[in-house]
Amino acid sequence: MAGRVAGRGYSLIAWRVLLRLEQSGPARISTLAHEQRVAQPSMTGLVQRLEAEGWIARAPDPADGRATLVSVTAAGSAALIDYLGVAAARLRPHLEALSDFDRATLARAAELLHQLGDRIDDASGEHRELPGAASP
Repeated sequence: MAGRVAGRGYSLIAWRVLLRLEQSGPARISTLAHEQRVAQPSMTGLVQRLEAEGWIARAPDPADGRATLVSVTAAGSAALIDYLGVAAARLRPHLEALSDFDRATLARAAELLHQLGDRIDDASGEHRELPGAASP
């Protein structure tokens, strides 16, 4: 990590991009920009900074020689693990201070927010009822 403290100097979007690449594999910059809801020039700048850190690498897209794919490197994975560890350590005592009921409520709210995000991103545009959600 070349002297950087995990989480310092990079936006949450940068860490989400690294996590996305770690979990789902290589992607085009345009795809990353769309997924993170930022302009492509902004994502290009972020990719350049992460590439300068040695955290991501570019390679030709085998499906389209004109395009490139971005992937996370071993150094990027290590930086991400450090960041997630620091974030978890900072959050853990606050979560532990919650009651069991409040932790369960928070977990359910996180599930619902994830499902809402999936619905918003659903290309079909169809309205789907959330599992376990009460109808108005």
